[in-house]
Amino acid sequence: MRYRLAHIVPLFVAPLLLASAGLFIIVFDLLPTPLVRLVDMTVWLFALLGGLLSLSYARSRNLFALVFVLGTYLSLMHLVHSPVLAAQDAILDPALSYLLISFLLPVFLTLNSLWVERFHLMQDLLLRTAIFALVLLILGAVALRFPQQLTELLSTIYLPSLHPDQLRMAQVPALTLLLACLVLLVQLVRNPQPHFAAQWVALICMTFVLPWFHAGYALALMTSLALIMLSLAVLHEAFQMAFRDDLTGLPGRRALNERLQRLGRNYAIAMSDVDHFKKFNDTYGHDLGDQVLKMVAAQLRKVGGGGKAYRYGGEEFTLVFPSKTAEQAKPHLEKLRVAIEQYQVKIRDEASRPASGNEVKKQRNGGSKDSVSVTISMGIAERCSDLPTPDDVMKAADKALYKAKDGGRNQIAIY
Repeated sequence: MRYRLAHIVPLFVAPLLLASAGLFIIVFDLLPTPLVRLVDMTVWLFALLGGLLSLSYARSRNLFALVFVLGTYLSLMHLVHSPVLAAQDAILDPALSYLLISFLLPVFLTLNSLWVERFHLMQDLLLRTAIFALVLLILGAVALRFPQQLTELLSTIYLPSLHPDQLRMAQVPALTLLLACLVLLVQLVRNPQPHFAAQWVALICMTFVLPWFHAGYALALMTSLALIMLSLAVLHEAFQMAFRDDLTGLPGRRALNERLQRLGRNYAIAMSDVDHFKKFNDTYGHDLGDQVLKMVAAQLRKVGGGGKAYRYGGEEFTLVFPSKTAEQAKPHLEKLRVAIEQYQVKIRDEASRPASGNEVKKQRNGGSKDSVSVTISMGIAERCSDLPTPDDVMKAADKALYKAKDGGRNQIAIY
């Protein structure tokens, strides 16, 4: 769980920085007067930018999150703010419009986040548009036919003990917001993705600014920042797709190449390989093989000594130790080797269990009838005059890896 949290926390950095900056500007009124006139334009600019990014990367879920944030802004301005200022008759009572907006924003964002992107982009867009438009039409018809009853339903405080006076929101929208935040948080923990973190912070920001929609540039500024969060989430996901291995969660080959370009003059590089992995896959199946790779990656992620693990490809992993010699890095590798050897991988699928003839191998590896263990071999090399470049060091570490395998596997060899 600690390592899952370590992966989740960085997803909140950019959204929370943007939210804090917006809150700071609004509270202390720090936006220069010439820029106030441009804030309304930035809403459209960032909405357009986020929309283009979402379409480019086929992120219909993110696109609709942008639409809901922009729709909230426009609805507050045209259905609530303008009718109140002009003291004119509106299609809906401004108070009821405000209640509906406060209720629908968390509902729509949550439903949209739960809707997995499984169809072709155009089919997904049309289906989402049809469903959410239908919901809006039904609620609009109910609001026009029974405005007083709907207002009472949304504005009544049903649980006074759970509704503090300082809360500038009706109880039903407030409870809906709380439920939406919990659902989004569960999704984020189960599937750490930038989109869920950005949407969670964006929802909080938009909810915070709802009671202050009439106060100067607060609504436009916070809407712009929420749109930026969702747009950056698309770029963050694209970065992860390019630099992060999807199966193990470790940085991939491209990230390793980037890191090798920024190493100093002193470093060590280790190459590791899961022993007999092809036989393991043939015996237990690829599903259990993937489970083993995830386990090995989770252990390698714990490497000490300032090292960092990367998935090189297949069952091979690379560990980089800046400012370390091979001898200094070896104890940290040995700790990983022992941890992996002692780890028992549960065999969940009865059909994937080997026949009795393979039980001997399982027992030899320290497993039971319901579990199996694997071992890894490692080779390590350090930069020196004979190995002046990272490529040279990696090739030397690879040779040391084969030396460890030829020596009986489940060991570490130094070049």
